[in-house]
Amino acid sequence: MAATDQRRSSQALPSYYRQVNTPEVSHSFRNFDDPDIFSEFDRSVRQVHSKNFVLDFGDDEAWCGFDLGVDSIKSLLKADRPSSLSTRWINIWKPQEQDDVLSALAKTYDFSPRLYALMCSKPRKRRSTPSSSKASSSFTRQLRRQAFSRRQPQDSLDLEDQIGMKDFNPKSDLSFDRGINQYDLADAVWHWSSVDWGRSFLCLGFNSLYKIAPSNSSEEDEVLAKSNLPAGKRVWSWLILCDDKTVITIHEDPYAHLDEGEQLNAQDEKALLAVRRNLINVFRQCSKGYDASSDNPLMQLPIRRRVGEGEVEQAHRATDAPGLLFYCLFDDWYSTYSLVAKLEHQYSAKLNDLRECMFKEPELSHIDHLHHLGQQLSVLRRLYQSYEYLIDRVLEKREPTLASLKNSHVLTSGGMGSPVLSSGNESLDTSTYIATRGIPEEHLLGVSLSSAARVRFERLKYRIRLYALSEIQECLDLKDQMVMMNFNLVALNQTFFVERLTRVTLLVAKITVLFLPVSLMTAYFSCQFRGVEFTVSEYWVWFGVVIALSISGLAFFSFISGTMEGKLAYKSFSRKMYEAGRLVLRQRGRGKGKGTS
Repeated sequence: MAATDQRRSSQALPSYYRQVNTPEVSHSFRNFDDPDIFSEFDRSVRQVHSKNFVLDFGDDEAWCGFDLGVDSIKSLLKADRPSSLSTRWINIWKPQEQDDVLSALAKTYDFSPRLYALMCSKPRKRRSTPSSSKASSSFTRQLRRQAFSRRQPQDSLDLEDQIGMKDFNPKSDLSFDRGINQYDLADAVWHWSSVDWGRSFLCLGFNSLYKIAPSNSSEEDEVLAKSNLPAGKRVWSWLILCDDKTVITIHEDPYAHLDEGEQLNAQDEKALLAVRRNLINVFRQCSKGYDASSDNPLMQLPIRRRVGEGEVEQAHRATDAPGLLFYCLFDDWYSTYSLVAKLEHQYSAKLNDLRECMFKEPELSHIDHLHHLGQQLSVLRRLYQSYEYLIDRVLEKREPTLASLKNSHVLTSGGMGSPVLSSGNESLDTSTYIATRGIPEEHLLGVSLSSAARVRFERLKYRIRLYALSEIQECLDLKDQMVMMNFNLVALNQTFFVERLTRVTLLVAKITVLFLPVSLMTAYFSCQFRGVEFTVSEYWVWFGVVIALSISGLAFFSFISGTMEGKLAYKSFSRKMYEAGRLVLRQRGRGKGKGTS
Protein backbone atom coordinates (compact mmCIF):
# COMPACT_ATOMS: atom_id res chain seq x y z
CA MET A 1 0.00 0.00 0.00
CA ALA A 2 2.85 2.39 0.83
CA ALA A 3 4.49 1.63 -2.51
CA THR A 4 1.18 2.31 -4.28
CA ASP A 5 0.79 5.63 -2.53
CA GLN A 6 4.36 6.56 -3.40
CA ARG A 7 3.81 5.64 -7.04
CA ARG A 8 0.64 7.73 -7.17
CA SER A 9 2.46 10.64 -5.58
CA SER A 10 5.26 10.30 -8.13
CA GLN A 11 2.78 10.15 -10.99
CA ALA A 12 1.01 13.21 -9.66
CA LEU A 13 4.22 15.22 -9.94
CA PRO A 14 4.41 17.45 -13.01
CA SER A 15 6.84 16.32 -15.67
CA TYR A 16 9.05 19.29 -14.83
CA TYR A 17 10.06 17.78 -11.47
CA ARG A 18 10.46 14.29 -12.91
CA GLN A 19 12.79 15.64 -15.62
CA VAL A 20 15.01 17.21 -13.00
CA ASN A 21 16.03 13.62 -12.27
CA THR A 22 16.94 14.20 -8.63
CA PRO A 23 15.53 11.73 -6.07
CA GLU A 24 15.30 14.42 -3.41
CA VAL A 25 13.14 16.61 -5.64
CA SER A 26 10.78 13.75 -6.45
CA HIS A 27 10.52 12.86 -2.78
CA SER A 28 10.24 16.38 -1.31
CA PHE A 29 7.95 18.23 -3.71
CA ARG A 30 4.26 17.73 -3.06
CA ASN A 31 0.99 19.37 -3.98
CA PHE A 32 0.81 22.59 -1.98
CA ASP A 33 -2.92 23.00 -2.63
CA ASP A 34 -3.78 19.73 -0.91
CA PRO A 35 -5.19 20.59 2.58
CA ASP A 36 -3.47 17.68 4.34
CA ILE A 37 -0.09 18.33 2.75
CA PHE A 38 -0.44 22.05 3.40
CA SER A 39 -1.03 21.37 7.10
CA GLU A 40 2.24 19.47 7.23
CA PHE A 41 4.10 22.26 5.47
CA ASP A 42 2.46 24.82 7.75
CA ARG A 43 3.98 23.03 10.75
CA SER A 44 7.37 22.90 9.06
CA VAL A 45 7.46 26.64 8.37
CA ARG A 46 7.12 27.24 12.12
CA GLN A 47 9.98 24.92 13.10
CA VAL A 48 13.20 26.58 14.22
CA HIS A 49 15.38 23.91 12.59
CA SER A 50 13.82 24.21 9.10
CA LYS A 51 16.53 25.38 6.70
CA ASN A 52 14.80 26.27 3.42
CA PHE A 53 11.88 25.67 1.12
CA VAL A 54 11.13 26.14 -2.57
CA LEU A 55 7.59 27.00 -3.62
CA ASP A 56 6.55 27.01 -7.29
CA PHE A 57 3.05 28.18 -8.07
CA GLY A 58 0.76 29.48 -10.77
CA ASP A 59 -2.94 30.13 -11.02
CA ASP A 60 -3.97 26.47 -11.15
CA GLU A 61 -1.32 24.56 -9.22
CA ALA A 62 1.42 24.93 -6.60
CA TRP A 63 4.21 22.59 -5.49
CA CYS A 64 6.48 22.93 -2.49
CA GLY A 65 9.49 21.16 -1.01
CA PHE A 66 11.32 21.67 2.31
CA ASP A 67 14.98 21.33 3.33
CA LEU A 68 16.41 20.74 -0.14
CA GLY A 69 20.09 20.09 -0.70
CA VAL A 70 22.35 22.11 -2.94
CA ASP A 71 22.22 19.56 -5.78
CA SER A 72 18.44 19.71 -5.89
CA ILE A 73 18.42 23.51 -5.89
CA LYS A 74 21.04 23.62 -8.66
CA SER A 75 18.99 21.23 -10.78
CA LEU A 76 15.83 23.29 -10.25
CA LEU A 77 17.63 26.50 -11.21
CA LYS A 78 19.03 24.99 -14.39
CA ALA A 79 15.79 23.37 -15.58
CA ASP A 80 13.30 25.40 -17.62
CA ARG A 81 10.26 26.08 -15.48
CA PRO A 82 6.90 25.58 -17.23
CA SER A 83 4.51 28.48 -17.71
CA SER A 84 1.97 26.82 -15.40
CA LEU A 85 4.44 27.41 -12.53
CA SER A 86 5.18 31.01 -13.37
CA THR A 87 6.42 32.16 -9.95
CA ARG A 88 9.04 30.66 -7.64
CA TRP A 89 9.76 31.51 -4.02
CA ILE A 90 13.06 30.35 -2.49
CA ASN A 91 13.27 30.94 1.24
CA ILE A 92 16.45 30.35 3.26
CA TRP A 93 16.80 30.22 7.02
CA LYS A 94 20.15 29.60 8.74
CA PRO A 95 22.22 30.99 5.82
CA GLN A 96 25.43 30.45 7.80
CA GLU A 97 24.93 26.70 7.32
CA GLN A 98 24.13 26.85 3.57
CA ASP A 99 27.09 28.50 1.87
CA ASP A 100 26.83 26.08 -1.03
CA VAL A 101 23.19 27.04 -1.64
CA LEU A 102 24.08 30.73 -1.54
CA SER A 103 26.91 30.07 -3.98
CA ALA A 104 24.52 28.36 -6.40
CA LEU A 105 22.13 31.33 -6.25
CA ALA A 106 24.96 33.84 -6.67
CA LYS A 107 26.29 32.08 -9.76
CA THR A 108 22.85 31.70 -11.31
CA TYR A 109 21.81 35.32 -10.91
CA ASP A 110 25.30 36.86 -11.04
CA PHE A 111 25.45 38.46 -7.60
CA SER A 112 28.33 40.82 -6.97
CA PRO A 113 31.25 39.42 -4.94
CA ARG A 114 30.56 41.86 -2.14
CA LEU A 115 26.87 40.94 -1.93
CA TYR A 116 27.65 37.23 -1.94
CA ALA A 117 30.31 37.64 0.76
CA LEU A 118 27.94 39.60 2.98
CA MET A 119 25.28 36.92 2.61
CA CYS A 120 27.81 34.34 3.80
CA SER A 121 28.60 36.28 6.99
CA LYS A 122 28.70 34.12 10.10
CA PRO A 123 26.75 35.32 13.13
CA ARG A 124 28.62 35.09 16.37
CA LYS A 125 27.23 32.30 18.50
CA ARG A 126 26.31 33.39 21.99
CA ARG A 127 25.96 30.65 24.55
CA SER A 128 24.63 31.05 28.04
CA THR A 129 24.75 28.79 31.05
CA PRO A 130 22.02 26.17 31.43
CA SER A 131 20.78 27.72 34.63
CA SER A 132 20.29 31.10 33.04
CA SER A 133 18.60 29.58 30.00
CA LYS A 134 16.06 27.99 32.29
CA ALA A 135 15.51 31.14 34.27
CA SER A 136 14.95 33.54 31.38
CA SER A 137 14.54 33.63 27.64
CA SER A 138 17.26 34.46 25.15
CA PHE A 139 15.56 37.79 24.53
CA THR A 140 16.05 38.76 28.18
CA ARG A 141 19.69 37.67 27.99
CA GLN A 142 20.15 39.81 24.90
CA LEU A 143 18.72 42.81 26.77
CA ARG A 144 21.15 42.18 29.62
CA ARG A 145 24.05 42.11 27.19
CA GLN A 146 22.92 45.38 25.61
CA ALA A 147 22.57 47.08 28.98
CA PHE A 148 25.92 45.69 30.17
CA SER A 149 27.68 46.84 27.00
CA ARG A 150 26.39 50.36 27.56
CA ARG A 151 27.96 50.41 31.03
CA GLN A 152 31.40 49.58 29.63
CA PRO A 153 34.05 52.27 29.00
CA GLN A 154 33.65 54.35 25.90
CA ASP A 155 36.57 52.77 24.09
CA SER A 156 34.75 49.42 23.99
CA LEU A 157 31.75 50.99 22.30
CA ASP A 158 33.56 52.11 19.15
CA LEU A 159 31.90 51.14 15.90
CA GLU A 160 35.14 49.56 14.70
CA ASP A 161 35.13 47.25 17.71
CA GLN A 162 31.49 46.31 17.17
CA ILE A 163 31.95 45.29 13.54
CA GLY A 164 35.20 43.41 14.16
CA MET A 165 37.84 46.00 13.15
CA LYS A 166 39.45 46.55 16.56
CA ASP A 167 42.82 45.13 15.56
CA PHE A 168 42.92 46.74 12.14
CA ASN A 169 46.24 48.30 11.21
CA PRO A 170 46.21 49.68 7.64
CA LYS A 171 50.00 49.60 7.45
CA SER A 172 50.52 45.98 8.43
CA ASP A 173 47.21 44.18 7.83
CA LEU A 174 45.96 44.33 4.25
CA SER A 175 43.25 41.71 4.79
CA PHE A 176 41.28 43.71 7.32
CA ASP A 177 38.03 43.19 5.39
CA ARG A 178 37.79 39.65 6.67
CA GLY A 179 36.91 41.03 10.11
CA ILE A 180 33.79 42.88 8.92
CA ASN A 181 30.63 41.05 9.87
CA GLN A 182 27.34 41.96 8.24
CA TYR A 183 25.20 40.90 11.18
CA ASP A 184 27.29 42.78 13.75
CA LEU A 185 26.97 45.90 11.62
CA ALA A 186 23.21 45.42 11.34
CA ASP A 187 23.01 44.97 15.11
CA ALA A 188 25.06 48.11 15.76
CA VAL A 189 23.13 50.30 13.27
CA TRP A 190 19.48 49.29 13.25
CA HIS A 191 18.58 51.57 10.35
CA TRP A 192 21.29 50.02 8.18
CA SER A 193 19.91 49.07 4.76
CA SER A 194 21.25 48.30 1.32
CA VAL A 195 20.05 48.17 -2.28
CA ASP A 196 21.93 46.15 -4.89
CA TRP A 197 21.14 46.16 -8.59
CA GLY A 198 22.11 43.58 -11.16
CA ARG A 199 21.01 42.98 -14.72
CA SER A 200 19.03 39.98 -13.51
CA PHE A 201 18.10 40.86 -9.92
CA LEU A 202 17.06 43.55 -7.46
CA CYS A 203 18.19 42.97 -3.86
CA LEU A 204 17.00 44.76 -0.72
CA GLY A 205 18.71 44.34 2.65
CA PHE A 206 17.03 45.70 5.76
CA ASN A 207 16.41 45.22 9.45
CA SER A 208 12.99 44.28 10.78
CA LEU A 209 11.80 44.80 14.34
CA TYR A 210 9.32 42.34 15.83
CA LYS A 211 7.57 42.94 19.13
CA ILE A 212 7.36 39.80 21.20
CA ALA A 213 5.09 39.03 24.13
CA PRO A 214 6.49 40.34 27.44
CA SER A 215 7.54 37.84 30.07
CA ASN A 216 6.12 39.98 32.94
CA SER A 217 9.54 40.06 34.55
CA SER A 218 10.47 43.06 36.68
CA GLU A 219 14.13 42.53 35.79
CA GLU A 220 13.34 42.65 32.07
CA ASP A 221 11.22 45.79 32.53
CA GLU A 222 14.09 47.48 34.35
CA VAL A 223 16.53 46.61 31.56
CA LEU A 224 14.10 47.85 28.90
CA ALA A 225 13.58 51.12 30.76
CA LYS A 226 17.33 51.81 30.69
CA SER A 227 17.91 50.66 27.11
CA ASN A 228 18.35 53.03 24.18
CA LEU A 229 16.94 50.46 21.73
CA PRO A 230 13.26 49.67 21.18
CA ALA A 231 11.90 46.54 22.76
CA GLY A 232 11.68 43.65 20.33
CA LYS A 233 13.63 41.15 18.27
CA ARG A 234 15.75 42.59 15.47
CA VAL A 235 16.29 40.38 12.39
CA TRP A 236 18.20 41.18 9.20
CA SER A 237 16.69 40.01 5.89
CA TRP A 238 17.62 39.93 2.21
CA LEU A 239 14.77 40.22 -0.28
CA ILE A 240 15.65 39.52 -3.91
CA LEU A 241 13.51 39.78 -7.06
CA CYS A 242 14.97 38.02 -10.10
CA ASP A 243 14.23 38.42 -13.79
CA ASP A 244 12.94 34.84 -14.15
CA LYS A 245 10.03 35.55 -11.77
CA THR A 246 11.86 34.14 -8.77
CA VAL A 247 11.72 35.75 -5.34
CA ILE A 248 14.45 34.86 -2.84
CA THR A 249 14.30 35.58 0.89
CA ILE A 250 17.31 35.09 3.17
CA HIS A 251 16.85 35.64 6.89
CA GLU A 252 19.32 36.06 9.72
CA ASP A 253 19.16 33.25 12.24
CA PRO A 254 18.00 34.85 15.52
CA TYR A 255 18.82 31.63 17.39
CA ALA A 256 22.23 30.82 15.98
CA HIS A 257 23.33 29.73 19.45
CA LEU A 258 21.11 26.64 19.32
CA ASP A 259 22.78 23.29 18.80
CA GLU A 260 21.47 20.74 16.33
CA GLY A 261 18.32 19.17 17.79
CA GLU A 262 18.04 21.64 20.66
CA GLN A 263 14.54 23.03 21.12
CA LEU A 264 13.37 26.47 22.13
CA ASN A 265 11.65 27.22 25.39
CA ALA A 266 8.08 28.51 25.48
CA GLN A 267 9.07 32.18 25.48
CA ASP A 268 11.42 31.82 22.52
CA GLU A 269 8.82 29.82 20.57
CA LYS A 270 6.45 32.76 20.88
CA ALA A 271 9.24 35.06 19.73
CA LEU A 272 9.92 32.83 16.71
CA LEU A 273 6.26 32.95 15.69
CA ALA A 274 6.32 36.74 16.01
CA VAL A 275 9.43 36.96 13.82
CA ARG A 276 7.94 34.71 11.13
CA ARG A 277 4.40 36.05 11.45
CA ASN A 278 4.34 37.90 8.13
CA LEU A 279 6.21 35.13 6.31
CA ILE A 280 3.79 32.51 7.62
CA ASN A 281 0.84 34.59 6.48
CA VAL A 282 2.29 35.00 2.97
CA PHE A 283 3.10 31.29 2.90
CA ARG A 284 -0.49 30.42 3.79
CA GLN A 285 -2.00 32.84 1.31
CA CYS A 286 -0.07 31.11 -1.50
CA SER A 287 -2.00 27.87 -0.95
CA LYS A 288 -5.53 27.20 -2.09
CA GLY A 289 -5.70 24.43 0.49
CA TYR A 290 -5.72 27.02 3.28
CA ASP A 291 -9.08 28.35 4.42
CA ALA A 292 -8.61 32.12 4.74
CA SER A 293 -12.28 32.93 5.33
CA SER A 294 -11.77 33.31 9.08
CA ASP A 295 -8.62 35.47 8.78
CA ASN A 296 -8.49 39.15 9.47
CA PRO A 297 -9.27 41.03 6.23
CA LEU A 298 -5.96 42.90 6.56
CA MET A 299 -4.08 39.60 6.39
CA GLN A 300 -5.64 38.40 3.12
CA LEU A 301 -3.34 38.86 0.11
CA PRO A 302 -4.11 38.91 -3.64
CA ILE A 303 -1.26 36.62 -4.69
CA ARG A 304 -3.30 33.63 -5.85
CA ARG A 305 -6.77 34.55 -4.67
CA ARG A 306 -9.13 36.74 -6.67
CA VAL A 307 -12.77 37.61 -6.22
CA GLY A 308 -13.59 38.09 -9.88
CA GLU A 309 -12.66 36.09 -12.96
CA GLY A 310 -12.20 38.84 -15.50
CA GLU A 311 -10.20 38.07 -18.61
CA VAL A 312 -8.01 41.14 -18.20
CA GLU A 313 -7.02 40.16 -14.65
CA GLN A 314 -6.35 36.58 -15.66
CA ALA A 315 -4.07 37.78 -18.44
CA HIS A 316 -1.91 39.75 -15.97
CA ARG A 317 -1.81 37.27 -13.08
CA ALA A 318 1.35 35.52 -14.25
CA THR A 319 3.27 38.80 -14.48
CA ASP A 320 1.74 40.36 -11.35
CA ALA A 321 2.42 37.42 -9.01
CA PRO A 322 6.23 37.85 -8.56
CA GLY A 323 5.94 41.57 -7.83
CA LEU A 324 3.02 41.03 -5.46
CA LEU A 325 4.95 38.32 -3.63
CA PHE A 326 7.97 40.64 -3.41
CA TYR A 327 5.78 43.42 -2.01
CA CYS A 328 3.92 41.26 0.51
CA LEU A 329 7.16 39.91 1.93
CA PHE A 330 8.47 43.46 2.36
CA ASP A 331 5.30 44.98 3.79
CA ASP A 332 4.78 43.77 7.35
CA TRP A 333 1.51 45.63 7.73
CA TYR A 334 0.71 44.03 11.09
CA SER A 335 3.71 45.63 12.80
CA THR A 336 3.00 49.03 11.27
CA TYR A 337 -0.68 48.83 12.20
CA SER A 338 0.23 47.80 15.74
CA LEU A 339 2.35 50.92 16.05
CA VAL A 340 -0.45 53.15 14.78
CA ALA A 341 -3.13 51.49 16.91
CA LYS A 342 -0.83 51.53 19.97
CA LEU A 343 -1.13 47.77 20.38
CA GLU A 344 2.56 46.91 20.56
CA HIS A 345 4.93 49.89 20.60
CA GLN A 346 2.96 51.66 23.34
CA TYR A 347 5.10 54.74 23.53
CA SER A 348 2.11 57.06 23.75
CA ALA A 349 0.73 55.05 26.66
CA LYS A 350 4.12 55.09 28.40
CA LEU A 351 4.38 58.86 27.98
CA ASN A 352 0.87 59.36 29.35
CA ASP A 353 1.62 57.17 32.39
CA LEU A 354 4.84 59.06 32.99
CA ARG A 355 2.96 62.34 32.69
CA GLU A 356 0.55 61.27 35.44
CA CYS A 357 3.48 60.29 37.65
CA MET A 358 5.00 63.72 37.08
CA PHE A 359 1.87 65.47 38.28
CA LYS A 360 1.74 63.30 41.39
CA GLU A 361 5.42 63.56 42.33
CA PRO A 362 7.87 65.11 39.84
CA GLU A 363 11.40 63.72 40.08
CA LEU A 364 14.63 64.24 38.20
CA SER A 365 14.71 60.47 37.49
CA HIS A 366 11.82 61.03 35.07
CA ILE A 367 14.25 62.96 32.84
CA ASP A 368 16.43 59.88 32.50
CA HIS A 369 13.38 57.76 31.64
CA LEU A 370 12.31 60.30 29.02
CA HIS A 371 15.83 60.32 27.59
CA HIS A 372 15.76 56.56 27.02
CA LEU A 373 12.26 56.75 25.51
CA GLY A 374 13.47 59.47 23.17
CA GLN A 375 16.45 57.36 22.10
CA GLN A 376 14.18 54.39 21.40
CA LEU A 377 11.81 56.54 19.36
CA SER A 378 14.72 58.00 17.40
CA VAL A 379 15.96 54.52 16.51
CA LEU A 380 12.44 53.53 15.47
CA ARG A 381 12.08 56.66 13.34
CA ARG A 382 15.34 56.02 11.51
CA LEU A 383 14.26 52.41 10.96
CA TYR A 384 11.07 53.51 9.20
CA GLN A 385 12.98 56.19 7.29
CA SER A 386 15.23 53.44 5.93
CA TYR A 387 12.10 51.66 4.66
CA GLU A 388 11.02 54.84 2.92
CA TYR A 389 14.47 55.10 1.33
CA LEU A 390 14.25 51.50 0.07
CA ILE A 391 10.85 52.15 -1.47
CA ASP A 392 12.19 55.22 -3.26
CA ARG A 393 15.01 53.16 -4.71
CA VAL A 394 12.60 50.41 -5.81
CA LEU A 395 10.32 52.93 -7.53
CA GLU A 396 13.24 54.85 -9.02
CA LYS A 397 13.10 55.14 -12.80
CA ARG A 398 15.88 53.19 -14.45
CA GLU A 399 17.45 54.65 -17.54
CA PRO A 400 20.35 53.16 -19.51
CA THR A 401 23.43 55.22 -20.03
CA LEU A 402 25.05 55.75 -23.39
CA ALA A 403 28.08 53.67 -22.42
CA SER A 404 25.98 50.71 -21.28
CA LEU A 405 24.03 50.70 -24.54
CA LYS A 406 27.21 50.76 -26.62
CA ASN A 407 28.84 48.02 -24.55
CA SER A 408 25.69 45.89 -24.90
CA HIS A 409 25.73 46.31 -28.73
CA VAL A 410 22.22 47.75 -28.62
CA LEU A 411 22.98 50.91 -30.58
CA THR A 412 22.95 49.40 -34.07
CA SER A 413 21.10 50.43 -37.15
CA GLY A 414 18.08 48.47 -38.24
CA GLY A 415 18.97 46.14 -41.10
CA MET A 416 22.70 46.48 -41.77
CA GLY A 417 23.88 46.01 -38.19
CA SER A 418 26.36 48.89 -38.37
CA PRO A 419 26.77 51.04 -35.27
CA VAL A 420 24.45 54.00 -35.04
CA LEU A 421 26.92 56.06 -33.04
CA SER A 422 30.20 57.10 -34.55
CA SER A 423 32.98 59.30 -33.27
CA GLY A 424 31.13 62.35 -34.47
CA ASN A 425 27.74 61.81 -32.85
CA GLU A 426 28.60 60.23 -29.46
CA SER A 427 26.72 63.06 -27.75
CA LEU A 428 23.40 61.62 -28.92
CA ASP A 429 20.62 62.16 -26.38
CA THR A 430 20.01 58.77 -24.79
CA SER A 431 16.44 59.54 -23.77
CA THR A 432 15.59 60.51 -27.32
CA TYR A 433 17.02 57.28 -28.64
CA ILE A 434 15.13 55.21 -26.05
CA ALA A 435 11.91 57.01 -26.91
CA THR A 436 12.26 56.16 -30.60
CA ARG A 437 13.61 52.62 -30.30
CA GLY A 438 12.74 49.86 -27.89
CA ILE A 439 15.52 48.88 -25.50
CA PRO A 440 15.53 45.27 -24.24
CA GLU A 441 15.06 45.07 -20.49
CA GLU A 442 18.09 42.84 -19.97
CA HIS A 443 20.31 45.82 -20.76
CA LEU A 444 18.96 47.76 -17.75
CA LEU A 445 20.01 47.30 -14.13
CA GLY A 446 17.45 45.81 -11.79
CA VAL A 447 14.14 44.08 -12.41
CA SER A 448 10.98 45.90 -13.43
CA LEU A 449 7.98 45.67 -11.13
CA SER A 450 4.49 45.19 -12.44
CA SER A 451 2.04 48.05 -12.07
CA ALA A 452 0.14 46.09 -9.40
CA ALA A 453 3.28 45.99 -7.22
CA ARG A 454 4.33 49.59 -7.95
CA VAL A 455 1.04 51.11 -6.83
CA ARG A 456 1.21 49.11 -3.62
CA PHE A 457 4.77 50.24 -2.92
CA GLU A 458 3.67 53.83 -3.45
CA ARG A 459 0.77 53.31 -1.06
CA LEU A 460 3.12 51.77 1.50
CA LYS A 461 5.46 54.76 1.25
CA TYR A 462 2.73 57.26 2.07
CA ARG A 463 1.31 54.97 4.73
CA ILE A 464 4.68 54.84 6.49
CA ARG A 465 5.03 58.61 6.27
CA LEU A 466 1.45 59.40 7.30
CA TYR A 467 1.00 56.86 10.07
CA ALA A 468 4.26 55.45 11.44
CA LEU A 469 6.58 58.46 11.08
CA SER A 470 3.93 60.97 12.13
CA GLU A 471 3.06 58.88 15.19
CA ILE A 472 6.72 58.64 16.17
CA GLN A 473 7.28 62.37 15.61
CA GLU A 474 4.26 63.18 17.76
CA CYS A 475 5.69 61.07 20.57
CA LEU A 476 9.08 62.77 20.23
CA ASP A 477 7.47 66.22 20.41
CA LEU A 478 5.49 65.13 23.46
CA LYS A 479 8.70 63.85 25.04
CA ASP A 480 10.42 67.22 24.56
CA GLN A 481 7.44 69.00 26.09
CA MET A 482 7.40 66.63 29.04
CA VAL A 483 11.09 67.28 29.73
CA MET A 484 10.40 71.00 30.09
CA MET A 485 7.23 70.30 32.04
CA ASN A 486 9.12 68.08 34.48
CA PHE A 487 11.69 70.81 35.12
CA ASN A 488 8.88 73.31 35.73
CA LEU A 489 7.06 70.91 38.04
CA VAL A 490 10.24 70.23 40.00
CA ALA A 491 10.83 73.99 40.32
CA LEU A 492 7.21 74.51 41.40
CA ASN A 493 7.49 71.69 43.90
CA GLN A 494 10.62 73.27 45.32
CA THR A 495 8.74 76.56 45.58
CA PHE A 496 6.06 74.83 47.65
CA PHE A 497 8.75 73.43 49.94
CA VAL A 498 10.29 76.88 50.32
CA GLU A 499 6.87 78.36 51.13
CA ARG A 500 6.25 75.64 53.70
CA LEU A 501 9.65 76.29 55.23
CA THR A 502 8.88 80.00 55.26
CA ARG A 503 5.65 79.37 57.17
CA VAL A 504 7.51 77.34 59.77
CA THR A 505 10.19 80.00 60.03
CA LEU A 506 7.59 82.76 60.47
CA LEU A 507 5.78 80.72 63.12
CA VAL A 508 9.00 80.22 65.09
CA ALA A 509 9.85 83.90 64.72
CA LYS A 510 6.40 84.95 65.93
CA ILE A 511 6.65 82.69 68.96
CA THR A 512 10.07 84.12 69.71
CA VAL A 513 8.82 87.69 69.33
CA LEU A 514 5.73 86.88 71.40
CA PHE A 515 7.70 85.71 74.44
CA LEU A 516 10.54 88.23 74.14
CA PRO A 517 8.65 91.03 76.03
CA VAL A 518 7.55 88.50 78.63
CA SER A 519 11.16 87.45 79.08
CA LEU A 520 12.19 91.08 79.60
CA MET A 521 9.35 91.59 82.05
CA THR A 522 10.28 88.44 83.98
CA ALA A 523 13.88 89.63 84.14
CA TYR A 524 12.69 92.97 85.52
CA PHE A 525 10.58 91.32 88.20
CA SER A 526 13.45 89.07 89.17
CA CYS A 527 15.67 92.06 90.00
CA GLN A 528 16.00 92.97 93.71
CA PHE A 529 15.52 96.69 94.12
CA ARG A 530 15.88 98.43 97.52
CA GLY A 531 12.51 99.21 99.02
CA VAL A 532 10.63 97.61 96.13
CA GLU A 533 8.82 94.29 96.39
CA PHE A 534 6.63 92.52 93.81
CA THR A 535 3.84 90.18 94.62
CA VAL A 536 2.78 87.18 92.61
CA SER A 537 -0.54 88.73 91.62
CA GLU A 538 1.22 91.83 90.28
CA TYR A 539 3.50 89.61 88.18
CA TRP A 540 0.59 87.79 86.52
CA VAL A 541 -1.28 91.04 85.90
CA TRP A 542 1.68 92.51 84.08
CA PHE A 543 2.23 89.16 82.33
CA GLY A 544 -1.32 89.32 80.91
CA VAL A 545 -0.89 92.92 79.83
CA VAL A 546 2.42 92.23 78.07
CA ILE A 547 1.08 89.11 76.36
CA ALA A 548 -2.00 90.96 75.11
CA LEU A 549 0.07 93.85 73.78
CA SER A 550 2.50 91.40 72.12
CA ILE A 551 -0.30 89.47 70.43
CA SER A 552 -1.95 92.69 69.23
CA GLY A 553 1.35 93.99 67.89
CA LEU A 554 2.11 90.73 66.07
CA ALA A 555 -1.38 90.62 64.53
CA PHE A 556 -1.11 94.20 63.33
CA PHE A 557 2.37 93.61 61.90
CA SER A 558 1.25 90.41 60.15
CA PHE A 559 -1.67 92.22 58.59
CA ILE A 560 0.49 95.11 57.44
CA SER A 561 3.25 92.86 56.00
CA GLY A 562 0.85 90.32 54.47
CA THR A 563 2.25 87.35 56.41
CA MET A 564 -0.93 86.45 58.24
CA GLU A 565 -1.00 82.65 58.88
CA GLY A 566 2.41 82.31 57.26
CA LYS A 567 1.28 83.21 53.72
CA LEU A 568 3.67 85.11 51.50
CA ALA A 569 3.00 88.75 50.67
CA TYR A 570 2.49 89.21 46.93
CA LYS A 571 1.42 92.87 47.33
CA SER A 572 2.75 95.48 49.71
CA PHE A 573 0.46 97.21 52.25
CA SER A 574 0.83 100.55 50.48
CA ARG A 575 -0.21 98.94 47.19
CA LYS A 576 -3.27 97.42 48.82
CA MET A 577 -4.25 100.77 50.36
CA TYR A 578 -3.81 102.52 47.00
CA GLU A 579 -6.01 99.98 45.20
CA ALA A 580 -8.63 100.15 47.94
CA GLY A 581 -8.73 103.97 47.69
CA ARG A 582 -9.19 103.85 43.93
CA LEU A 583 -12.00 101.36 44.31
CA VAL A 584 -13.80 103.60 46.85
CA LEU A 585 -13.47 106.67 44.64
CA ARG A 586 -14.74 104.74 41.63
CA GLN A 587 -17.81 103.53 43.50
CA ARG A 588 -18.56 107.07 44.72
CA GLY A 589 -18.29 108.41 41.16
CA ARG A 590 -20.76 105.79 39.94
CA GLY A 591 -23.16 106.69 42.77
CA LYS A 592 -23.10 110.41 41.89
CA GLY A 593 -23.71 109.63 38.22
CA LYS A 594 -26.80 107.62 39.06
CA GLY A 595 -28.10 110.40 41.36
CA THR A 596 -27.85 113.16 38.72
CA SER A 597 -29.51 110.99 36.09
